Amino acid sequence: MLYLPVIFMGASSVILQILCLRQILSIFSGNELVIGITFAVWLMIVALGSYTGSRIKSKNAFGWTFLSVSLVSQATIVFIKAVRPITGFALGEVIPLTVTIVWTVLTMAALCIVIGIQFPLAVSYLRERAPEVYSFEAAGAFAGGLLFTFLLAGRVDMYAVAMVIALVNILISFYLLRKKAVFLLLILPVVFYFGSKGIVSFYQYQGIELVKRAESRYGEIEVLKIRDQFNVYSSGKFQYSYPDPQTEETGVHFPMSIQPSAKEVLIVGGSPAVIRELLKYPLRQIDFVEIDPVMIKVSKELLSEEDRQYLNNSRVRVIHEDARRYIKSLQSRNYDLVLLNVPAPSTANINRYYTLEFFEETKSVLSNRGVLYLRLPVSYGYIGRRMQMANGSVYRSLKEVFPNVEVSSEEYGIIAASKMPVDTNPSQLAGSFRKAVLDTKYFSPYLLLDAFDPLKVNMVKKRLGKVKVVNTDIRPVSYLHNLMLWSEIHGGKWLNLLLGLDEYEIIIFTGALLVLITLGFIIKKENISYTMFTTGYATMAFVLILILAYQAYSGYIYEMIGLLTGIFMMGGAAGAYLMRSNKSPLKWLRAFDMQMVLLMISAIFLLRSEAVFYLLIFASGLIGGGQFAAANLSIKKAGSAAAGRLYAVDLAGSFFGSFLTAVFMVPLAGMRSTILFLVFMKAMSFVFLIRYRKTE
Repeated sequence: MLYLPVIFMGASSVILQILCLRQILSIFSGNELVIGITFAVWLMIVALGSYTGSRIKSKNAFGWTFLSVSLVSQATIVFIKAVRPITGFALGEVIPLTVTIVWTVLTMAALCIVIGIQFPLAVSYLRERAPEVYSFEAAGAFAGGLLFTFLLAGRVDMYAVAMVIALVNILISFYLLRKKAVFLLLILPVVFYFGSKGIVSFYQYQGIELVKRAESRYGEIEVLKIRDQFNVYSSGKFQYSYPDPQTEETGVHFPMSIQPSAKEVLIVGGSPAVIRELLKYPLRQIDFVEIDPVMIKVSKELLSEEDRQYLNNSRVRVIHEDARRYIKSLQSRNYDLVLLNVPAPSTANINRYYTLEFFEETKSVLSNRGVLYLRLPVSYGYIGRRMQMANGSVYRSLKEVFPNVEVSSEEYGIIAASKMPVDTNPSQLAGSFRKAVLDTKYFSPYLLLDAFDPLKVNMVKKRLGKVKVVNTDIRPVSYLHNLMLWSEIHGGKWLNLLLGLDEYEIIIFTGALLVLITLGFIIKKENISYTMFTTGYATMAFVLILILAYQAYSGYIYEMIGLLTGIFMMGGAAGAYLMRSNKSPLKWLRAFDMQMVLLMISAIFLLRSEAVFYLLIFASGLIGGGQFAAANLSIKKAGSAAAGRLYAVDLAGSFFGSFLTAVFMVPLAGMRSTILFLVFMKAMSFVFLIRYRKTE
C-alpha cells in the first residue's frame, strides 16, 4: 500500500495527458505541429511544477496534491472543450497559431503545475528514495497507457474517464490525509460530470444541430447538420458532407473516364456514398477501406435507405483496416483502379499516403493497365511557391515510381499514374463518357474537355516538373510545405520564417541553441544536470521519431499513443529500479550515454518490423530511467529538492526535444539527419562526463 499513491500518480498523469491531447487536437483541428506544441507545453509546465514542488516542505502536501488533481482534471477537459465558444471561433474555422499556443497553455496550466509538484513531494513521502519513486511512477504510467489503449479508448466517454480519475484521486487523498471532510468530496466529480456535458454542448453547438457524437479509438466523431446536409468531423477535422452529389459524381466519373475498362476498384477513405456512382459501371469488385469501424457505423446511419443498400451489394466489400497495411498484406490481388480519397497531406499521418514508399506499394497491387488516381489541393489563378513545392514533390514521387503520370488543369488537381500509357485526350474521354449513357446530374462531358485541355495540362506539367525533391516516409517534404501553407492561414509569420530554412540552416540553428544552453551549464559547473538535460532532449526527440516512423510503417498512431507511452515508461521504471542502490552511479551515467548513442545509430538500420519499434522505445525508456536514477545517486545533495530540480531539468530538455523535433528537425532535416544530430548531442554529454571528477 505504501507505493500505491505513487503508482496511481503515474497512471493518472498519463491518462489525463492523453485525454488533453485528444481534446486539443479536436478543438484546434491539429496536425503533428499541434501535437508537438501540446507535449512541449505539458513538459514545460510540469517542469515548473516540479521545481516548485521541490521547495515545499509541508508534511501533508503530497496528500493535498491528489485532491488538487481531482478538482482540476475534469475542469481542464471541459475548459479545453469550451475554447471555441469562449474565443468566438466556429467549428471548422481556422484558429490562428498564436491563439492555439496561448490557449493550450491557459487550459492545461493548472493541471500540469499540480502534476509537476507531485514528484518531489512523492520523494519526500517515500523518505527520499528517488529511484523507487521514478520506478513506481513509471510503472503506473505503463499501466495507465495499457489501460487506455486496450480498455478505454473508443469505449468509454472521455468525461466519464475524467470523473473516475477524479474519484480515485479523492480516495488516495483521503488515504494519505485521513480527513473525513475529504471523503465527503466524492460527490463533486459526479455532479460535475452530469452538469458539464450539457453546458459545453449548448455553447459549442449553438446555432448548429449536433446530430451525432461518438467516441472512437481514432478520435472523437461529430456529425453536424446545417440545413439538409450532414457534415462529418473526426477529431475536429472535416471529413466529408452528405448528401453531396456533385462531389460524389466528380470523384467517381473522372477516374472511371480515365480507366473505363476497370473491373476491380479499391477506394481509400472518404464518403461511402461514392459507391452509388461506382455501381453504375459493370464492375466486378469494389473494396472500400476505412480504418475506423465507428466511422463506417456513423456513415451508414447518415446514408439514405437507397444509398445504404448499395453498401450491401454483393460486389461491395467494406474493409476495416489501415489502407497501407492492407495493401502491404496483399499477395496477388490486381486492382484496375485505386481511388485515393483522402485529404491533402497536411499532416504527417496523411502524408504517408503521398510518399514514394506508398506509391511503390500501390504499384505492386495494380494490374498491368491499372491506374492510381488522386487529387491535390487546387488554386484558381496564381500558384504560390509553397503549393508548387507541396504538389510538385508528390508529382515527382509518382514519376519516380510510375513511368506514366498524367495531370489535369490546375482547377481540378487530378493526377493519374500507371505502368502503361494513360489516355487523357479530352475529346476521346468525352466521347467515351457519352457512349456510356450514365445517369448523372452534375457530371458532364464538358468537364472532361475543360479538365484535360492540352494547353492547361502542359502548363501544370511544366510547373510541377520544376520540383526535384521527393516526398518520402522519413523526409515528409510535402507535409512540410503544407505545414507552411497552414502556418500562413494561422498567421504564423515567425513560424514560416523558420520553416523556410534549409536542412543545414536548421541544423546550425538548433546546434547554436544547444551550444548556448551548454555554456549555461558549463558556467554553473552542473555537469550532471547537463547530462539530464541532454537525456531528456534526446529520449523525447528519439521517441517522437520512432512514433512518426511507426505511423508510416504500420498505420494510424493516435490510438497507440497510450501503449507506446506505457512501453517507454515501463522501460524507465526498469532502468530506475536497476539503479536503485548502485555503488558506481557516475560510471553508469557514462555507460548510459554511450548506450544511447549506439541505440540511436542502430535504429537507422533496424526500423524494419513492428516489434523493433516496441523494443527501441522500451530501450530508450530504460536508458532514460537508469540515467535519472544514477544522476540522483551521483550528486552530493540528496533529497526531494535535488530530485525535483533534476526532474525539472530532465523535463526542460524533453520540452526542447519535443518542440524542435516535431516542428523543425524532422520536416526540414528528415529522420536520419535528426538522429545523427542527437547522436552528436549525447556524444558531447559523454565527453563532459569523462571530464567530470567531483560531485556537485
